[in-house]
Amino acid sequence: MFDLIIIGTGPAGLTASIYATCFKLSHVVIGKVVGGQMILAPDILNYPGFEQISGRELTDRMVNQTKKRGGEILLESVKLVGKTDNGFRVVTETEKIYEAKTLILATGVERRKLNIPGENEYIGKGIEYCASCGKFDYAEKTAAVIGGANAAAQTAVQVGHSASKVYVVYRGTELRCDPIWLEQIKASQHIEVVYGAQVKEIKGDGQKVTGLQIEIKNPQTQAVESKELMVDKVFIEIGGVPGTALLIPLGVTMDEGGFISVDEKLSTNISGIYVAGDIIGHKYSIEQITSAVGSGARAASSVFSYLKQQKAPTLWGTSQIKRG
Repeated sequence: MFDLIIIGTGPAGLTASIYATCFKLSHVVIGKVVGGQMILAPDILNYPGFEQISGRELTDRMVNQTKKRGGEILLESVKLVGKTDNGFRVVTETEKIYEAKTLILATGVERRKLNIPGENEYIGKGIEYCASCGKFDYAEKTAAVIGGANAAAQTAVQVGHSASKVYVVYRGTELRCDPIWLEQIKASQHIEVVYGAQVKEIKGDGQKVTGLQIEIKNPQTQAVESKELMVDKVFIEIGGVPGTALLIPLGVTMDEGGFISVDEKLSTNISGIYVAGDIIGHKYSIEQITSAVGSGARAASSVFSYLKQQKAPTLWGTSQIKRG
């Protein structure tokens, strides 16, 4: 019986483990992909302490720190979470069973992919899923933003400030973003929206992205036109799927998008279950690595307070950690 089981091996889960170890909570971290979506980022420029670092290197540093502090990481998929008399039971795909008094769910959000030719080949070579995380290397270049909701609109506006041309490629007939973003897109001389468009292929020269092959359907005639857009960067902003399905059987409250509702302690409506990272309702998360690690630390602190019925200690250096 552990004090805590952390489900998720991204930045939120790893941070929760680091803090749980410092709080001397017996725990285990379980997840299928170490680093989560962070590992896909070729360049991260907005993580404090690093002017520039790749997602893989930042992942390796977090994993090493987690293990050095004493955290145990199990790379397995969790298939079932259930309630017991004393807490919770977690069952993995290999039928291993773990029990704990509390849970932190930090399974993150899996970015939706287009699943078209060229996408996997050019991730990090011109294709990105987060414009605000990586290099701002699109100045005077041509970019394409795929999607039609707020994330796509915000990305188009951001990129449009320095890119020479930005195509917003959207399959619908009008953007689904907030009016403020639509106004900025219409006011920009650098942004062009291509409606009724389906991306069929992302093209490149083997080293970097060079263009998009799209099909445009005329809404009046239904005629389909094939066209190639020459672009240097592609931002795929078609949303994400929160990894919250494990908690549905327990009756955890979620919003319409599947994100989990929490209070200021990151506690759910089920006593003993806490949440960290991008699966938190948007009131408390901005889907950034920094907010993920912050919520991981806060969730571990809340678990300590829940189990010990006292405020979690402030941890800075080895002297405080040793005193517990």
